[in-house]
Formats: sequence, C-alpha cells, structure tokens
Amino acid sequence: MDLALPTGQIVVCDPFTGLGPFAPRPFTANVRPGRYPVTLAVVSFDNAGTPAQVAAAARLSIGDGPVTRWELALTADQDAADLGDREYFGYETDQGDVCFVDASAVSALADHEDWLDDALATYVAADFSLPPVRATGPDGEEIVAFTTGRGHGFYPTWVGRTDGGDVASFVTDFLVIEEPGTANSSLR
Repeated sequence: MDLALPTGQIVVCDPFTGLGPFAPRPFTANVRPGRYPVTLAVVSFDNAGTPAQVAAAARLSIGDGPVTRWELALTADQDAADLGDREYFGYETDQGDVCFVDASAVSALADHEDWLDDALATYVAADFSLPPVRATGPDGEEIVAFTTGRGHGFYPTWVGRTDGGDVASFVTDFLVIEEPGTANSSLR
C-alpha cells in the first residue's frame, strides 16, 4: 500500500484521536514529495495453544539505499539529549490503530471524523492477512492506517539513513521484539 506525501512532512499518530489540533507535529526529517510504500512486519506466536499475530513494526520506505544508521524521529520541539537511557519520544494510540499521514492532511482530516470512521470500517482490526488500508479524504488527503494488534500503547518511530545521510525509511516500532542481550520479553 502506498501513501501520497505532497509536502514530504510525515506525521505518525492514531487516526481516530491524533488528527486535528492535538496531532503530533511532523518529524524534522523531511522527504521529497511523492508516493511511498507502507508495509507491516508481523510476528506470529503461540498464545497458550492459540495462534496469534501482532504487528512488530510498520515501515514507510523512502529510498532504495541500505540503512546504515538509525536515529529517533524527532519533531521541532524535541531534543534527544533530554532523554534518559532507554527513553524515547513517541505517539500514543488508544486502541492500537496507527497511521502515516502527510502533515498537510492532519487538520483537514480532523474535520471529517465521520468520513474516517466510514473509510476505515472495512478494515478488520488484527486481521494481518489484510494489508494496511489507504483512505482518501473528501479533498484527496490520504492516510495509510493499520493496527498494532496490541491495543493502547506509546510507541517510537525511527529514521533509517543511508551512508550519505539520506532518509531511507521511517519505522514505527511496536516494541514486540527486544534488543539482543536484554531480558526475555512477554507480549503486553
């Protein structure tokens, strides 16, 4: 599924609670305006004998170059130096619904909550056989939405850069997989 970014300024938020005046600011890492694919990384596991799935991450792919470094995606009012060890800036989702959206569409789509409910009504939460869904607003604004499968949470987004410093991707991490060498994790 691809997303139109007419300004190249990216916002990641809950599509039901994060659009409009309370939307997060766009990331300072901008990209060339265009259309870019969004994909989910899905993890399957055994939940007490019942197969289950959750999204581990969602990626907005910008370029073809290999990622050689990752940095926390920041907005203009955030400074990574203000964070402690294992702290991050991120966004909150009430029910586990998330979207990538161009900053130019954030305010416009907030005025059309009924449209958004209708546009996403066909999306079945936690059915990972479905790709992310692109919804187009009344004036052509787009979002690409998906679910984490985990409900309420607070999640970081990372910027992947090439050797030359170009943005290759944005990855929003649903904190399913821990770093190597950390304690064993359980799904929350």
